[in-house]
Parts: sequence; structure tokens; C-alpha cells
Amino acid sequence: MPGPAAHVLRTSTGPGTLAAVHDTLEQVWAAHPVPETVRLHLDLATGEIAANIVEHGGSATLRFEVSVRPDRVEASFTDDGPPAEVDLTAVTMPDPLADRGRGLALASQVLDELTYRREGPRNHWTLTHLLD
Repeated sequence: MPGPAAHVLRTSTGPGTLAAVHDTLEQVWAAHPVPETVRLHLDLATGEIAANIVEHGGSATLRFEVSVRPDRVEASFTDDGPPAEVDLTAVTMPDPLADRGRGLALASQVLDELTYRREGPRNHWTLTHLLD
């Protein structure tokens, strides 16, 4: 159940998913005074995770929630796509000449916490950025 400052997007993955995630974040930023650095970091990280869900998740139902709390901003993605085969503890930046593979490494670098778990038929991603 969303908290008092939560913004929720429910959609199916497809060509408009990234724009819908971005629009949801814009609504959050318009409603809550969040430092610019936190906004930039969350924009980057949510964009990377959403892009991976769209690219690797096939046709999935997606729920995106953003909660602004006194000490942090937390974003979560839940989808019913296939399991993500990822070990976040082993994520590193690829070779500088690589065409792909930077998304999770970038998200991990700009967030205070990035978690993934598979629970039943759903993927759960949680992105946390602490507020100073």
C-alpha cells in the first residue's frame, strides 16, 4: 500500500514505458522539494532499470512507485516478466569500448541502495537515495 507521499504508475511495457516513468518522476519532483542531485541520480537510475525491464521483460505488466520520505526517496518497480538473471554484488562497469552493460553499474553508483528479488511470478527492484 502506498504511503502518503507515494506516486504510482501502472502500465504495460512497450514503446511508451520510459516516457511514462519519466512523467511520473516529473510529477514527484513537482510535488516534493527534492535536491537537484537526488533528482538527477534517480532520473538516471530509474531510466536504466526501466530500460532493462522493457528490453528483457517482454510484454509485462509494470508497477512503478515513488515515495518521498523525510530521510530518503525510494522508487520501486514490480513486473511480471521473466526472472532477471543478475547478481547485483557482481555488477561492474564494462570495458570502456563496450556498447552495452553500463545500466546496472551506473544505477548502483548513483544510489545508496539497489536491490532485486524474485518473489513468486514477479520481479521487484528497489532503488533508494538518502536525503542529506
